[in-house]
Amino acid sequence: MIAGVAVLTTGAGTAVATSASASPAPAAPAVAPAGTASAAGAVRVVAPGERIAVAGDRLWLTTEGLHVASGTGTADVLRVADVFPGKVATIAHGDASGALFAGIYRGPVTATTEVTLTLGSRTLRARVVTLAGKPGWGAYYVFAPKVKASVKPSIAVRT
Repeated sequence: MIAGVAVLTTGAGTAVATSASASPAPAAPAVAPAGTASAAGAVRVVAPGERIAVAGDRLWLTTEGLHVASGTGTADVLRVADVFPGKVATIAHGDASGALFAGIYRGPVTATTEVTLTLGSRTLRARVVTLAGKPGWGAYYVFAPKVKASVKPSIAVRT
């Protein structure tokens, strides 16, 4: 086993949600297209409220947590306070083209933190974003083409 690797699955003790409590989306800064995110495996530091566009969805971080919105709809919010240390929480949004899996990892986030999601026989590397400073958590996201949002991923975090 590699030191610093935590395998977090959708079993007991791990919060997995296909939706979360909704809150209205505040006025937004400009949306940054997903292509501007750093390469998978490198953590990107974002400003609070900075929008990231991913396959028709938008996501952003605030000190409260991760906000994910589809189209012009109201954002689902994963609150950091609701995620136990060392655990993850995930939201999945999808349509006929595939599903966006986005979530929070609560624990140390370094420049090389990696998050992978295993969906059946496929393993996808998520992009990792965090707020400046040492908030004690980070967010991850990945779009999986031709996958239903109801699929429950196994999630591995390497810090």
